[in-house]
Amino acid sequence: MDRQAGPRAILEGLKAAGITLIATLPDENLTELLKLVEADRESIHVPLCREEEGIGICAGATLVGKKTAIIMQNGGFLNSCNALTTTALQFQIPLLLLIYYAGDIGDRGFATVGTVTEPVLHALGIRTYLLRRMEEIKETVHQAQVLAWDANRPVALLLTKDVLGTRG
Repeated sequence: MDRQAGPRAILEGLKAAGITLIATLPDENLTELLKLVEADRESIHVPLCREEEGIGICAGATLVGKKTAIIMQNGGFLNSCNALTTTALQFQIPLLLLIYYAGDIGDRGFATVGTVTEPVLHALGIRTYLLRRMEEIKETVHQAQVLAWDANRPVALLLTKDVLGTRG
């Protein structure tokens, strides 16, 4: 099994969507994707210490015309809810959220975080799409960016172990 097939498709989808700035937070299940983002010379990669920083950085970049995405784990998404509400939602910033779905079905550990992720996204009014199938990755990433840009709102893609190539 090619463990980089899903991460490659995600990066290709981001590029096809015109995303030129990608902010990231480290996570064991995102390792292959983050390596590809770091190696990509066509986009700006901004490694972060905290998820809230990424919301502000992406908002600022969007205001000067860049299309942006942030890659993080769902625990980090929960940490960023204030920044999402007071910045991205308040000021209608289109932002693609790529969130590793820790605690998803069949994922040992993080069951509570997995349980609250989708309800919190819905409570914030953030449209959410679950990526499980490899063949849907590139087009879904691209279409989610189109939706974010047209709606002037964040859109979330929940990345499962299946698409990240980490399901054991």
